[in-house]
Amino acid sequence: MKKLSVALLTLLSSSAVLASDTNESEVNPISYALTIGYTAGGDTLGTLEYEDNSDESIKAGAGIVIGAGLNYTINQNFDVRANGAYHFDSANADNGDVSFNRLSFEVIPYYKLNEYVKLGVGYGVDTSVELDSDFSDDVTFDNAGKLIFSGMYTFEDISASLELRYSSVEYTVSKVGSINVPDNIAKNNQVDGNHFGLLFHWNF
Repeated sequence: MKKLSVALLTLLSSSAVLASDTNESEVNPISYALTIGYTAGGDTLGTLEYEDNSDESIKAGAGIVIGAGLNYTINQNFDVRANGAYHFDSANADNGDVSFNRLSFEVIPYYKLNEYVKLGVGYGVDTSVELDSDFSDDVTFDNAGKLIFSGMYTFEDISASLELRYSSVEYTVSKVGSINVPDNIAKNNQVDGNHFGLLFHWNF
């Protein structure tokens, strides 16, 4: 009986250790990120001229990006990231401001070249796209789809990544003030919003 008890305890102990090792080896495939970055490019939408003869322009592809993301690891070679961000560019003066604002939603699958570098091609939609001006009528644009080419480097010593990307997007005017713009005029005067971007992601 004592021999049987000892054998049973040994078996249970071994099973517990194996279960513990298995749980520790399992990694949560979902992680999150906070993002900040800057983009450059696109057509000029407006320019503020100052009293000192300097000026500042608003571009359809330029501005600051602030957002968050969710990353899902499929396997050791592939993962996919979903991003949401507020993207804006502005020019400010004492007597008024001009700004171009949009909300951006994206899904980008990635292929991992190695532990630190991955490349992806994805699709996004810009919504609530508006040119707000204190000097003229505001301009509203239709939702716009965009193609995204992304390269991302993950740092070894900190929980962060640096992304270089190129986005291809065109914006179509839907309203100027309260006046709807005819489709034929809008489509013949689309705004180029293509841009390069450098984004920093804090991963957790």
